Amino acid sequence: MTAPQLDILRRERDGSFIWMEAAGDLQAAKDRLEKLVAAAPGEYFVFDQRSQEIVAKLASRPATT
Repeated sequence: MTAPQLDILRRERDGSFIWMEAAGDLQAAKDRLEKLVAAAPGEYFVFDQRSQEIVAKLASRPATT
């Protein structure tokens, strides 16, 4: 069994990234982004270690007044 190649990251207010968890495939990672945004609004990314690219991202929308 190989290690997951996708990392889920959250961008902090200062622009740094916090590693949240790893995912085994892109669909699982995208599903997890949805859950993370619902639980803790913010900006989340899926980073592919093989290609060294962000392959998905999701951000919560700011509240409107």
